[in-house]
Amino acid sequence: MSTSATSGAPARELDGRVVLITGASRGIGHAIAEACVAAGARLFTMDVAPGPEDTGPTFLAGDVARAADREAFVQAALTHHGRIDVLVNNAATSAAGSVLEVALDDWRRVLEVNLTAPMHLSALAAPHMARAGGGAIVNVASVQGLLAEQGNAAYNASKAGLINLTRSMALDLAPQGIRVNAVAPGAIATERLLAAIAASPDPAQTRSDWEDLHALRRLGTPREVAEAVVFLASPRAAFISGAVLPVDGAMTASFMMAGRPV
Repeated sequence: MSTSATSGAPARELDGRVVLITGASRGIGHAIAEACVAAGARLFTMDVAPGPEDTGPTFLAGDVARAADREAFVQAALTHHGRIDVLVNNAATSAAGSVLEVALDDWRRVLEVNLTAPMHLSALAAPHMARAGGGAIVNVASVQGLLAEQGNAAYNASKAGLINLTRSMALDLAPQGIRVNAVAPGAIATERLLAAIAASPDPAQTRSDWEDLHALRRLGTPREVAEAVVFLASPRAAFISGAVLPVDGAMTASFMMAGRPV
């Protein structure tokens, strides 16, 4: 990140901008929130349950699977901050199973959280961004929107849909001065993934297997995904829209790795 020539302080790329983030209480979402604050943003966040730092009037407990909660989130942010400049659609869920195995209700919830909620929240926020002179939407997709993992049909489909929704919104919202981009993380060392590794019969081997999916031979960090999100939301990305940025240690760069489950 660039620094000020006079003070040596970090550049505040989102200084004063109001940033809304879903699924912000833990994992990648929490790292995005921290990075946005460090970049000078004013936050309004939502998650199904608060994390240890989610107190006060800038957090709303809600489920993005419910349209009423999505509407309440945008309205509460406007009430508190008076404007919206950036929306980060990060909240996600999954349901294991092939198309022969996944329950229809589970399929519907994954699509509602991972695809319908970003569409609806963007539709709710975009008019307010336009009135403020423009803005940025960043969708947190996945490498599983670019390549499929066996036995994870609902999640794969939702993230692939989110990637093309990103492109569609970039075209539709460009006249309003709103840029829309996505990040596609690889295997990221979130609390959830690290707990799954620790619970495996051979944690060291399991971690090595995950790391070997990436050409850089390591897991990514939530902070690394967050930095990419801040960049796409910032004026430095002013001519970038409709892009999908893999944050995956070159996982998707090689057909040799593409055939392995992620």
